[in-house]
Amino acid sequence: MKKILLILSILLIALNAYAQEVQDNATAKPKGSDTEVKADKKAKKPDFNKKKISLDRIDEKKWSLRVGYSYFFPESKYASIFAHKLKIGGAYDFNKYFQVQALLQYADGSASYDINGVNTNFSGTIYNLGAVATGLYPIEMSVGELAPFASLGGVYTFGNVKSTANTAEQKQNISGGGILAQAGLQYNFNVFSFRVYGEYIYDLTPIKIDHLKNFSGVSIGAEIGVKF
Repeated sequence: MKKILLILSILLIALNAYAQEVQDNATAKPKGSDTEVKADKKAKKPDFNKKKISLDRIDEKKWSLRVGYSYFFPESKYASIFAHKLKIGGAYDFNKYFQVQALLQYADGSASYDINGVNTNFSGTIYNLGAVATGLYPIEMSVGELAPFASLGGVYTFGNVKSTANTAEQKQNISGGGILAQAGLQYNFNVFSFRVYGEYIYDLTPIKIDHLKNFSGVSIGAEIGVKF
């Protein structure tokens, strides 16, 4: 809202200045010959290109909203119930080379496995709340811009997991931290950006469920962002 009010204020000031200039030109008394008057009017003709105020300057838009999806390859076999992750986040560009991003990833699922002849079902929901710092190397193209990037940050993992083997049941509300690293390519066009990336989460969340060791692993994903 502050940005909108600022833009409107600048626009009003520019329009007022232009209106005042037009009024001054209209009320000024011509001096000298007709040729001199015409030349004077021509010289005072407002330069619309200089007075134009762009409301769509991409380099002035610092905030972006990002949504994405990633497929998770866990180090622990039974954490594959969290293979499908949805992501939403927001980012701030300090410049075209450096960005910080806050993100929230969500995954849930269930699956059954035969473990030592016992049918065991795993289910649960987890969230990764995190923040990363991203460095980009933009390369201008004939259409848009391509930018390799790398990110490093931390995540807070929380949620719940459950294991059921015959009639025995184990439940745990999980909570812990981890390290998140990413690398990939970003394509920028106008206010839109599209990313493909690989990421690794080294998760330190303590787990008390049998056979479920950790939530660490590699993901591949895609992400769309829009600046505002």
